[in-house]
Amino acid sequence: MSSPHDAVPSARRQATRDRLLDSAIEVFAEHGLQGAAVETICAHAGFTRGAFYSNFSSKEQLFLVLLEREFERRAEDLAIKARELEPALRERSCCVSPAEAAEYVAEFFAPADDATSWFVLEVEFLLLALRDPSIAPGHHEFMDRFYASIAGIIEQVIAAAGRRFVIPAERALPVLSSVYEQALRASALAGPDASGAFDHLGDRIAELLFALTEEADPEDARDAGSGREADNSLGSDLDADAEPAPGTPGTAETIEDSEPPVPLLH
Repeated sequence: MSSPHDAVPSARRQATRDRLLDSAIEVFAEHGLQGAAVETICAHAGFTRGAFYSNFSSKEQLFLVLLEREFERRAEDLAIKARELEPALRERSCCVSPAEAAEYVAEFFAPADDATSWFVLEVEFLLLALRDPSIAPGHHEFMDRFYASIAGIIEQVIAAAGRRFVIPAERALPVLSSVYEQALRASALAGPDASGAFDHLGDRIAELLFALTEEADPEDARDAGSGREADNSLGSDLDADAEPAPGTPGTAETIEDSEPPVPLLH
């Protein structure tokens, strides 16, 4: 049975949501998640509170939507880098050495310009969720689905380098991610004018990769990943698997400037 949550937003409604999301990114970057007010986000986007609450139940729920969109972008970015890197790896006649792997890893996992800012916002959001679990009850499952969506991409790159994981890729990726997050944390703590937080990222991830992988049979290396399509549609997975958050508005048309009911969170 269909519900208002299953309806496709109209073009006008989607444009309103996108404008609020884009404005929220700038407001969050300037004031932080906790310091950003709904009114500030609305004013920045040129909308009223009614427009905000007809699309989002709270700024925390808006941030979850932003986070989903950001993780989709990350998965797409990894897929593009993998397509560019695989031919060079497959042209080699021997396995990649640790030193060479470090160079490839540094390029493949090079953080985006806004990676540190996103990390700070994610940490702030998780601190709020730890104090109030109702804010993000499905965050753990969300991360599991993200790792599952990029596992095939990473496996194919590893296979192109002549190696294979000794444990399921979905379990190896959080370990590799922890090294990446450590570098982001160092970058955030050092401040915007500091440098060097990512200097040894390639070496550290490459070291872990060699511990978590083994040399693959050439035939296996050619076939690895071919029977598994990487699923980057993280948003579709979340829509299909997760129950709507309590108080999440439907997608049926509403009058954007009408005053909403009292929101769940301010």
